[in-house]
Amino acid sequence: MSSQQVFVPWDAGCTWYLVRHGQTEWNRTRRIQGQSDVPLNEHGRAQAEALGKRLSDVRFDAAYSSDLSRTMESAELVTAARACEIVPTPELREFSYGEWEGMTIAEIEAQAPERLRRRLQGRNEDFAGPGGENACDVLERVRAFYERALQRHGAGDRLLVVAHGGSLRALLVCLLDLPAEHFWRVHLDTASLSIVRSFDGSGVLHLWNDTRHLASIGALDEEE
Repeated sequence: MSSQQVFVPWDAGCTWYLVRHGQTEWNRTRRIQGQSDVPLNEHGRAQAEALGKRLSDVRFDAAYSSDLSRTMESAELVTAARACEIVPTPELREFSYGEWEGMTIAEIEAQAPERLRRRLQGRNEDFAGPGGENACDVLERVRAFYERALQRHGAGDRLLVVAHGGSLRALLVCLLDLPAEHFWRVHLDTASLSIVRSFDGSGVLHLWNDTRHLASIGALDEEE
């Protein structure tokens, strides 16, 4: 994170509302989704609706979502109380986990225990499933979205971004100018809310992985 901008006036830069999609059946059963197009389950829809109620008074100047169905539906539910065009954004897709997609964590651990352990311990930005992407690959495409958004939006804009655990980690790295090795050191729950304000290339983290709106619904410790 840049040390040049410690205080950012609320209306000086962009405010980014970062939302991870609601729960799917593959989340519930701890199955790796990646870019497999798995829809929300009933619980996930309730999570997104709860977050929508929490944000009902926020006027979004733009709303971007990964083009996978679990994120698009989450974005629609979050913005249901207001007229807001949702822009499908392929760069915000989750990691491709290659051959691991559809497998459970237990199955992958049995197949490649040391490889998975390094990922779960928050190390190795080169980590990838067989035939899949690593963190550097995801950072490259998410950074393209981030730089495009900076050109399009200015002071006072509020941006909603609905995406996945992996792509939101990448966006945080961009917003806060973090080293790539920090990529795996943060976690996001389903339907969580994070808020970052950015100004002139500097980012300030105001809220991370907040799920207070899910108090009456509940959440699981899930994988991507």
